[in-house]
Amino acid sequence: MPPLIRNYRKVYQPGGPSVRLVSLEDNPPTCTMTYSVIAPGKTSSHHLHPWEHEVFILEGSGALVCDGREYPIAAGDAMLIPANVDHVTRNTGRTSIRRIEVNPLAASRNPSAAVQGVRGTGQPPVVRNLRQIDQSDGPARPILNAADGAVNYIMAFRSLDPGSVAPNHVHPAEHLAYMMEGGCDLVVDGRAYPVQEGDAVLVQPNAAHEWRSNSPRRAAWLVLTPDSGTFRPPALPQK
Repeated sequence: MPPLIRNYRKVYQPGGPSVRLVSLEDNPPTCTMTYSVIAPGKTSSHHLHPWEHEVFILEGSGALVCDGREYPIAAGDAMLIPANVDHVTRNTGRTSIRRIEVNPLAASRNPSAAVQGVRGTGQPPVVRNLRQIDQSDGPARPILNAADGAVNYIMAFRSLDPGSVAPNHVHPAEHLAYMMEGGCDLVVDGRAYPVQEGDAVLVQPNAAHEWRSNSPRRAAWLVLTPDSGTFRPPALPQK
């Protein structure tokens, strides 16, 4: 089955609402992906819901407010917001916050988020920046994992130096990714598909795939995969 490759530039209108890069209609087995922008002085929607919520800040800075407590956030931060925590993101900077949000399928199938002002459990979020992990070429490095409270899926970082190949492999889970830097060829079942910065990618389960460098620039992307119970590296220190 061909992979889904969708760039935010093709679906997002500047100044418009958030858009789904991977939606239920794309048949993702575990989670959806949304792209959104928060202008200076503005906030995200203020809500509480019964599933964990992972967000990655592509650009900008501000504050994540969870049950009334503020946590500073900046570009390169990955955030895990626990279930049943009232939360909102505020843009306190001078430029827009660009971000991707990932939610389990339950969020789309039953979007029962509580209204603003409902007090949550008080459990703090995990906020971790890419600077805290190894970003060299090689296997995917965990950013958020089960030890952090990631119940449905884990977030990792992968990079590919010029001339490198991430070896062909098959696994029973899907492969959801977001290309943050550069580009490469994604080869699925023997066919090459070019992937570039801003692309969301969904490789369905049991599809043989590999990543091949196709330029003199490094490629770097986020990887989101289901937590099978076997990938549980030690928790990294919080920011």
